[in-house]
Amino acid sequence: MSSMLHTRFAALLLASALAFPFSATAQSTDPAAVAAEYDRNRAQLSAVQPGPMAGAIARWQALSAGGSFSFNDYAGFLMQYPGMPDETRMRGFAEGRLSQEYADPGQVVAFFDSYPPLGNTARAQYALALMSVRPDAAAQVALEAWRGGEMADTASAAILASYGGQLTQADHDARMDALLWQRDRLAAERQMVWTSPALQPVFSARLAILQGGDGAIGDPTARADPGWLYNRSRELRQEDRTGEAVMLAAQHPQLSRLPFDQTRWVEEQLAAARAADARSAVAIAARIDEAFEAGADISIKPYKLRDDYTSLVWLGGTQALWQLGDAASAAPLFYRYGNAARTGQTRSKGFYWAGFAATRAGDAAGAQRYYELAAAYPDRFYGQMALAALGRPVPPFPDGPAGEPTAEERQRFRQLPITAAVTEVARDAPWRVGIRFYRELADQATSAGEHMLVAELAREIGRRDLAVNLLDSAVADGHTGFTRIGFPTVIPPAGADWTMVHAIARQESQFAQNAISHAGATGLMQLMPGTAREEANKAGLAYIQSSLIDDAGYNMTLGNNHIQRLYARYGSWPLAIAAYNAGPGNVNKWLSANGDPRTGSVSWIDWIERIPFFETKNYVTRVIENAVVYEQLYPQNAPFGRARGVEDFLR
Repeated sequence: MSSMLHTRFAALLLASALAFPFSATAQSTDPAAVAAEYDRNRAQLSAVQPGPMAGAIARWQALSAGGSFSFNDYAGFLMQYPGMPDETRMRGFAEGRLSQEYADPGQVVAFFDSYPPLGNTARAQYALALMSVRPDAAAQVALEAWRGGEMADTASAAILASYGGQLTQADHDARMDALLWQRDRLAAERQMVWTSPALQPVFSARLAILQGGDGAIGDPTARADPGWLYNRSRELRQEDRTGEAVMLAAQHPQLSRLPFDQTRWVEEQLAAARAADARSAVAIAARIDEAFEAGADISIKPYKLRDDYTSLVWLGGTQALWQLGDAASAAPLFYRYGNAARTGQTRSKGFYWAGFAATRAGDAAGAQRYYELAAAYPDRFYGQMALAALGRPVPPFPDGPAGEPTAEERQRFRQLPITAAVTEVARDAPWRVGIRFYRELADQATSAGEHMLVAELAREIGRRDLAVNLLDSAVADGHTGFTRIGFPTVIPPAGADWTMVHAIARQESQFAQNAISHAGATGLMQLMPGTAREEANKAGLAYIQSSLIDDAGYNMTLGNNHIQRLYARYGSWPLAIAAYNAGPGNVNKWLSANGDPRTGSVSWIDWIERIPFFETKNYVTRVIENAVVYEQLYPQNAPFGRARGVEDFLR
């Protein structure tokens, strides 16, 4: 998470005051009172006239939509409004424009001083601008750019002309390595003359691969070079020689050094593993840590690398467990999946399956250790499953976080452009615009005090979806006490299933009454118009499409009727929830293909994990976890006044 207390924010003042004063009042444990406060505050905010930030938000929408504006347009906005959503995207647009248009060197330097270059081409442009503005600082940036590889031909010529005498043999070798990873054949051909004799055989072989050759290399030890392995594997796959690429990934020698580009390395290993048989996929996944320094924390790596890494070790774990029956090999792969993740959802999933596999392998001590790790996330499905495996109930959740934000945190929070922007979009912005701002504000919080301030703002502007996003951020940052805040309440119609209305609405829309999906699902419980019409007819109600958004009670009535009808059909919550998301037709197909857990032919956890639609698989686990947490928080609203555990819903 990026800190919302970044020094560049310190001097910023809002153009207007916030609509509501801040307070640190304790979270009420009365669900109806909490719901009423949210609704009252949202209605009050909706009546407020647009503020000064409305124009900035409109400008943000235009700039973040595409890269057709000028460098000055993007840079100017980012400098004036730091911390807005899609900042990285707009930085990329700004950097891209520099290769297409002239920009004043002073403005380029000012921009990159605040926003360090994302790509090496931009780093080279930064160096060139520094030559004009701050020559004493240019040499170091030019050196970094040279070693980083790809850049415009004019930039490489300028750097070589100005600093060629300062570049060492190691600098030239590093640039050659980078260019070959980036598959920049023409620049690599020009760079070859500068490389050291000792490395020229490997560089020549890698360059030959890019030129269409086989990259044969005489020295067997050189085949442990990660750059050669990467170039060779990628070329083999492009030539539809996937089997050879798989063999190379599964059986290559121990790497002689760490890859220059770990992201590309992991991406290539994942591509090979996905094309491989089960045994080879497990072998590829099992050795992926060769690419990192010992003890590396993958969870802090860039998203692309982290996502491919977790996909690879998850693939290896599932192939080992379900295809090879090798639970002992699966357990450490599942553990690495959980340990590399940031969110409680993914971490608990990996740790739970590591415990499951260890149990199946007969490793009781390992299973206990893994389940304990998963159980640290009792608000997540797999944490709840781990607690059940350990024979423990879900522990009580605290009423709220301890302490209060500091005066400094409160002052700086009020000065953030994103704070004023969130208040503005909460007034009447389309849901898809608003949710991007809510997620950004929640993600920027790092300290417990900052998360408390976001929680206060969520209540004050009546946005339950901001509160839901806040919980994920707080847990990822290691803070406790935010569960009740992140599970806000509504007032369902009389006779509705209080638990399921909340569990589904939290997952479907995060309680955003104005949510509309790409497919057309609408409102709090995300009803498709056809389904809503059918349920309205069965209930003897008029079908009014606009009421799906305008009237939360109407939406909840139809949504509750639909989930209850599905439950009556299947007699099982996991099946009913899956049908709510994917339709009864798909659920019936999966029952035929994967077995019926109601008969005991397959376990519930195995059946859920084998759902072929990732969205539905995730949906089922998230709705069930929501149900468990809501009943733990508000047992008075549970059937018979008793909070159910996860095992009660897996029937």
